[in-house]
Amino acid sequence: MSVRATERLIGDLVSVSALIKSPEMVVKTINEETKIITTAWFSSQNEYQEGTFPANALDRVEKKRPAQPVKATKTTKRKK
Repeated sequence: MSVRATERLIGDLVSVSALIKSPEMVVKTINEETKIITTAWFSSQNEYQEGTFPANALDRVEKKRPAQPVKATKTTKRKK
């Protein structure tokens, strides 16, 4: 699902939908007329990189929910 090129997308995490191992990128700027989005990310060598992509090539990264703690169940002891 591609993203919409609106100002609300700035600061969100996106990835390239066509790449299996796409880096998670932060949206920096958006040109709403041409639907071009400028993103920034760090490479695996920890180098800062920027790129521009059409909005239909990007997907929003779904935020992972934190793991829910497992609730302890009460055990009942039987009286003899």
